[in-house]
Amino acid sequence: MSKHSLLVRDVLKRKHFKSAKLIAGQQGLNRQVLWTHILEIKDFDTLINGGELILTTGVGLQLERETQIAYLQNLIRNGAAALCIEIGDYFDYVPVELVAMANAHDFPIIIFEEVVRFIDITQDLHTYIINQHQQALTQLDIISKTFMELSLMPNGILKILQVLHQDTDALFLFVSEDTKNFYYPMEAKKYLQLIEDHCQQLELQEPIQLLSFDKDHFVIIPVNGLGQVWGYLCMHSLLPKPNDYTLLNLERATMSIAQILMRNRMLQERQQSREDEFILALIQGEPIDLQYYQSYLPLENRNLYYRVVVFNMLDNANSFSEEDWQEIQLQNVMFVRSILKKLGFFPTVSVRQHEIIILAFYIAADDMEENRDSFNQAIQQIVARKTPQLFEQISLTFGISNVYQSINHVQKGYKEAKTTIQMQHNELASSIYHKDLGVYRLLLHQDHAALLQYVKDYLQEILLIDQKNGNDLYQTLCVYLACNGAKNDTAEQLFIVRQTLYKRIERLENILGADFLQAPHRLNIEIAVKAYELLKKTAPDILRF
Repeated sequence: MSKHSLLVRDVLKRKHFKSAKLIAGQQGLNRQVLWTHILEIKDFDTLINGGELILTTGVGLQLERETQIAYLQNLIRNGAAALCIEIGDYFDYVPVELVAMANAHDFPIIIFEEVVRFIDITQDLHTYIINQHQQALTQLDIISKTFMELSLMPNGILKILQVLHQDTDALFLFVSEDTKNFYYPMEAKKYLQLIEDHCQQLELQEPIQLLSFDKDHFVIIPVNGLGQVWGYLCMHSLLPKPNDYTLLNLERATMSIAQILMRNRMLQERQQSREDEFILALIQGEPIDLQYYQSYLPLENRNLYYRVVVFNMLDNANSFSEEDWQEIQLQNVMFVRSILKKLGFFPTVSVRQHEIIILAFYIAADDMEENRDSFNQAIQQIVARKTPQLFEQISLTFGISNVYQSINHVQKGYKEAKTTIQMQHNELASSIYHKDLGVYRLLLHQDHAALLQYVKDYLQEILLIDQKNGNDLYQTLCVYLACNGAKNDTAEQLFIVRQTLYKRIERLENILGADFLQAPHRLNIEIAVKAYELLKKTAPDILRF
């Protein structure tokens, strides 16, 4: 291990290689040399580990051409750095087939045309490698202390990236879903979107990932804390694989960044407690001192709007302990806040046992206050985060209130969002927006007795016939209304022949009147159907006819 890897091109500059000639593998001069090895036998699979500079007099190459080719293939397959051959009594030239193969694999072949002492070469290179190793350990200790000091300073992550750049001259980025992204120097910004997109696809848990796009090579290391991935440290490298020193340096940097994120997390938890208190007071309709909580609200603006968004999360299988569940919820809060901020919202967030409540403030033109595109985009990104490994036992439901401006309507907005979730659970609505509940918005405010009487006024006879005879008049009525009186479509959806449908429609006309498809009679019947469906879900015990 050394700060600057010993490459084949560096070896060629050493004093014992002044008379050496490179005859193949010009494109492989950046291969790293980890050690030297004198190799005079043809069977050596267990003798090398990769990265060795192979020295030979050619004794093992005094064989037929096929064996020579197999020898070179074996060196390449085992990851040797280069092959140095002394041209002399045992081996007088390198066949063109070997040169061609070496060039095809960018594997350097170096020849000595005069006698050299291999012992001098190994002593020189081993001394250099060991000294570099010791210097690297010292440098690692120094830079680790620097990282720890920087982790206690403001804007510590950026300062750590600056030190990494000064040490390696490479470009660095730190990306995270929960916090601000950083990059240094400025040229690294052009890779930000590429790395963000790639990191979002990572399943983890690979400690180090090497990524290549054409001539751009990246090293990506996760920054872990509390058993979770909080972000990724990324280095743009000129080499497909960096040396051990650089990797150890990056690992120490990730530990210092994790310390910064841990401290920020503790501050966020403290802030989260106050946000919980603030939102809880609003949804319970308690009086609050807005000046005390002003830091959680955006600046006043004539075009400032908000919706109350509720995420309902249920661990159906009770697969998480209470502590793990609290940790999951806190992670979700940080993630949701990050997504909303990126989409231009000013979120105030509260987390409860099984729900996350958000006051999602935003600025919009007078005719664009609905802002559904941004809300839909946020929901899509949040749903996309549900990995099967973590959330396969969790059901997630969303509810979004109407648009408001006054903070005094938070309690109303919260009830709207909760109602929307309940309607989804009852399978009476599929939209996440309260505004899309339609006539249910009115029916939900009526008492059950009034709704039951309304249902009886229009549907009682039909329901009694179905109960008594086992008929499907009510279902036929619902489908017929949904098909807007189209008999073919109705028969197809009910899977019955048209003659059967005609008989049922005739019976419905006898009960409801021949004009039951005409307004306002049809409207009354459709509302009665909605009221009956609502009562079946919310008060089935009172449905007695």
